[in-house]
This record gives sequence, C-alpha cells and structure tokens, in this order.
Amino acid sequence: MSKAKFHFRCVACGRRTPDFPTWFSQNQQCPECKSKHAEIEYNVDYTAFPLLLKENDPKSFWHYFDYLPLHDRKNIVSCQEGAIPLERWSFFEQYAAEQHKIDCKIYVYRNDLNGGTNTFKDIAASMAASVLKEHNINQYCIASTGNTATAYGKYLAIAGINAAIFMPKNSVEASQAEIASYGQQVYSIDGDYTYTKQVAADYARKFSVLISSGNIDPIRIESKRTMVFEWLRLLGRMPDVYIQAISGGTGPLALDKAVRELSPCMSDLHLPKLLMVQTDKCDPMVQAWENAKAQNFPQGFEQQYPIIDNPKTAISILATGNPTTYPMLAGLLRKYGGNFLRVKEDKVIDVTRLVAYERKTHIGPASAVCILGLLKAIEQGEIQNNQTVLVNIGEGIKRAPAFLHKLGHHIKNILSVDDCYLPDMNRFRKELWKNALD
Repeated sequence: MSKAKFHFRCVACGRRTPDFPTWFSQNQQCPECKSKHAEIEYNVDYTAFPLLLKENDPKSFWHYFDYLPLHDRKNIVSCQEGAIPLERWSFFEQYAAEQHKIDCKIYVYRNDLNGGTNTFKDIAASMAASVLKEHNINQYCIASTGNTATAYGKYLAIAGINAAIFMPKNSVEASQAEIASYGQQVYSIDGDYTYTKQVAADYARKFSVLISSGNIDPIRIESKRTMVFEWLRLLGRMPDVYIQAISGGTGPLALDKAVRELSPCMSDLHLPKLLMVQTDKCDPMVQAWENAKAQNFPQGFEQQYPIIDNPKTAISILATGNPTTYPMLAGLLRKYGGNFLRVKEDKVIDVTRLVAYERKTHIGPASAVCILGLLKAIEQGEIQNNQTVLVNIGEGIKRAPAFLHKLGHHIKNILSVDDCYLPDMNRFRKELWKNALD
C-alpha cells in the first residue's frame, strides 16, 4: 500500500488525523484535546524541492503541487495566483540611504497582481476551493472583513460550491456586491468582526455546514507558506526583514511553518525579522506588545492582550479588535527579534499618493499601512545596512474603489486660462514626500 501524501498533527497534543474527510468529521479539531490548531505534515522527500526553484515561469503556486494537500490535479481551481513578481522599489532605498544612512535592498511582493481578485487572499481561496471540490463539499461558510470574503466568494463559485459569506456591515459595499454577483449569499452583520464570527459559527452549527477555522485554518496556512517557496525561487534566499500590515496573522504563521519544513534540506534557511504593522485606529497587538516590552516580557506575556470592541478604523479589512492569534505571533516575534509597529491612519492617503507618483501604481489602504510601516522601520533603525527587506503588498486600489477618489488632490478647478500655471513635477514630488513623512 502506498503511503498517504500527508496527515494532520495536533499542535497541542500531537495526535494524528489521517485526512481531510476525518478532519472535517471531527469538526476541524482534535478529538482528544479539542484544540483547533493542527498542522499538515507531508510524507514526501523534500530533498527534491530545490529542483522546483530552478524553473523560471510557474503559472501559479500550484507549481508546488507535490508539497500541497491535494491528491488529484484535476481538482485544482486556479486563476493563476501565487506566482507573482517581486519588484525592487529603489526610491525607498534612496530615501533610506540619503536620510538615514542605511544601505539596504527593498523588494515588494505584488499581491495586487494575483490573477483572482488581486489580493493576498487569492492563494488561500484557491486552495480552499480545490480541497473542498476534491472532497465533494458543496456548502461552506466564512466570516471576513473583506478581502478573504471576496476571494473565497469568487473561487468557491468557480468550483460550484455554495458559500454563505458573513461580513460586518461597515465592510466595503463594493466587495459585498461583487461577492453577491457570483451567486453567493452575503450576510451583512450589524456588529463588529468579533460578533460577525459568532453569527457565522451559529450558522455553521444550525445548518451543519463547514466553516473556515480562521487564521489557523490548515488550508490557509498551507497555501500561504508557498510565499517562502516563491521568495527562494525569485531571490535565491530568504529576506532579512519581512513587513506586513496585520489583522489576523496567517501570513507569519505560514512563513514559520515553511521554514521549519525546509530547514532539514536547506540548512542556512531562517525566518526573517518580522515587522507587523497596525493602524492607530485598531492596534490591539501593538498595545499588548508595548505593555509586555515595558515589563521586560514577563513569563506568559503572550496571553495578555486587549480587546477593542467596534474598532474605529476606516480600513475595514484590518478591523480585528480581538486578536486571538496574538499569543502565537508574539512568541514568533520575540524569538526572532521582530516588532509590532503602530502607524498613523491619517497618513494612509499621503503615502498612497507618494507610491502612485513614484511607481505609477495604486495600492489599497491596507497596503498603504504596510508602506507606512516600512518608513517607520527605516526611521526607527529596525533595518540595518546590507539587509534585504521584503514588503508584502496585500491588495490594490481595486479592492477599495472609493479610496481612489481621495487621491486626486492635485486637481484644480478653474474659470479660464488666467487661472492656469505651468506644472512642476519636482515641486509636486517634494510636496508628496513631505506630506508622507510629516
């Protein structure tokens, strides 16, 4: 009998679960200790993995099929996501060198170029749709503040899987409309994200429907860990510093798993310094970290974090006020010398305008939070000479169409040619940098 491709292992007690049907029948939790945190372990030879890194033109993250939890390629649901460019943004390197004497390389991972919904969530949605299709699941539900909902709505629809999507009422209306247009059911909840997740869980119990288990969902972790695979293919090494705007925190957890998996066959592999960025309008992880740091990180510090009811942030996809993944993330950052950074939400428009000018690229508001984190990291000395920095751009302007209208501050209403003057792009550039950095 051939050996199974993979199995689940409970992180808390180590109990093994053989496959997805069993995992689903267990309500996606360990039957012994009731923990919902399980990792997928592969019964494959990782020594062959480096050969995949030599191929230059993969179409999607499914290039790494042998190291993903799917048995039959015919079940793949893909819009060419996950194999996306790394761009070197030298204008930020120039700023770091000229203003802070830091010689570094800065790369941006362009999730807004994914082929599905142009977001960080497309790889997870592709994985979910493929796994559910393979196991003949035709009903699913998920709670989300925006991008995850949109991605899952589209990919599950492609797979012919019915989805009930629960979103806080203050989510982007265009996202809700887009999901509904695919034929999926959107439930707009009069409450914050914490309450929205509760309603979704009640729905799953009432109708005996599978529900995404959130940021520790093995499906999401397995897909996002392929970011490491792609960085190794594109850079030939891991970055020294990784920066991401954070709401839940699947990304860092996935990076850690990938590094642990590949370390036996790639001995010099290491997890980068993790810099996690939150806006000052919804910053429970930053608050918790700052409090722990002030106390010199006492034993058990990871378990202490505030809960913000109904966060006032205008960036709905970052509005996670109850950060249940904080204990895991805080442990990772403490171990690898990372940090949680707070940035001013009222600077989001300014930095978005700056990127639009310098790169002719329109990033979304959550991505702007990440860029603000990069600038703060440079300012605070979180980045050192000769380091390679990777900035994870989560989404583009398409995900927040109303946001685009706020960028046109340089439009002048005039009555006649007497009100005109010759434009000066250099003056405009200086103005943009000043506004972004003030």
